[in-house]
Amino acid sequence: MRDFFRSVRLGAAWLMGLALLSPLAAQSPADQQAAEGTVNIYNLDREAHVGGVEIHGPISKAVASQAMQLIRTIRPDVDDLKVLLSSPGGDVLAAMELGEEIRKQWAWTTVDEDGECFGACVLVLAAGVRRIPTPENVGLQRMNFDQKEFVANLSSDKGKQKYAGVAKRVETYLARMGMPKKLFQEMSAQQSSPKVRLLDAAKLKTLGLDGSDPAYEQWLRENNNQRPPPSN
Repeated sequence: MRDFFRSVRLGAAWLMGLALLSPLAAQSPADQQAAEGTVNIYNLDREAHVGGVEIHGPISKAVASQAMQLIRTIRPDVDDLKVLLSSPGGDVLAAMELGEEIRKQWAWTTVDEDGECFGACVLVLAAGVRRIPTPENVGLQRMNFDQKEFVANLSSDKGKQKYAGVAKRVETYLARMGMPKKLFQEMSAQQSSPKVRLLDAAKLKTLGLDGSDPAYEQWLRENNNQRPPPSN
């Protein structure tokens, strides 16, 4: 019964955030273009088997799709593929889709001293088999969604039902990535606030955002630190 009431409270927090979200449709075309993120390959050395993909700016469907394509392209030539993140957030569903591919490809995720990772970017960070964030550069923030997809031609009640469904998908996704329940709970609590809650080193560890996937580490131990098998 206690878990039931906790779920109700967390769901309510996400729905409170719904009323505060700014529709993407309210942005002018120039603003939308300025807010586009970019994806690039960086430090790629095929002979040394090193390299990665860097993401700057908001995570949209287009950015996630491009990042996934580049990850698949260079994965056969790189041992420890790193995804460098510097993003103020973006679309939740796009971030989870990208995160699934990152985990499938056994890629690392990093946030360096010059970067930032807020909101939906945290979902991507959580996907890394090794996660190397910089304290105070990662923050929990109210999540954003593609408004056209979630509220177009929908009644208020149906819109809220759809948002509640997405909240459940986020919870399931984080569990699949091996994150502690505390991370989803604290992300949910942030839905009603417009502020970014920055995470220090201790909090990053507690929430699982600084660490590694046990299955990945076990595979490395059992295979003498050889390169992980490529995913199709």
